[in-house]
Amino acid sequence: MDALGDRAFGALLLILSIPNVLPVPGLSTATGVPMILIGAQMAVGRHGPWLPRRMLAVTFDRKAFLGVIRRAKPWADRLERRLRARMPALAGPTAERFLGLAVMVLAGILSLPIVFGNQPPALAIALIALGLMESDGVFVSAGLVAGLLSIAIIVAILLGLGQAAVAVAQQLIG
Repeated sequence: MDALGDRAFGALLLILSIPNVLPVPGLSTATGVPMILIGAQMAVGRHGPWLPRRMLAVTFDRKAFLGVIRRAKPWADRLERRLRARMPALAGPTAERFLGLAVMVLAGILSLPIVFGNQPPALAIALIALGLMESDGVFVSAGLVAGLLSIAIIVAILLGLGQAAVAVAQQLIG
C-alpha cells in the first residue's frame, strides 16, 4: 500500500471489487466489509488506507486468485485504453470524501446475501476505483451512475420479494 501512494484507495477497491464483478461465489461479505472500512476512511479524509492486521493477514488461494486475474485481464485491457485524466475535480481529494460515502453505501449493498445482487454495486465500485487511480472523472461519473442503477435494482428486488412474501402470507391466512 505504501508503494501505491495516492492511488492506494483506488487500487484496494479495485482488487476487492473485481471478484464480485466476475462473480466468484462467497466473497461478497469478505470483500464488502473491508470496502466499507476503506470508504469510511476516504469519507473522513485519510491520506492513505489503513486495514487491521487481521484483514491484512487474510490470504486468497493462489490458483483461485490467478483465475480471477486471468478472467479480468481482457476487460482490464479494454478499460485501460479508455482511461485518461479527464474532469480531475471529480476524482480529486475533495471529491474523494463524497466518493467514500458512495463506496460505503455500495459496499454495504454488496455485502448483503442477495443472489446476483452483488455484481451491480461491485461494477460501480470498480469504475469509481479506476477513476480514482487515473484521476478520470468520467469513470468516476460512470461509477456513480452505475451505483444509482444498482441501488434501484436492489430496491426493486427487495420490494418484489416483500410483495411475494405478503402474497404468500395472504394465501396461507386465507
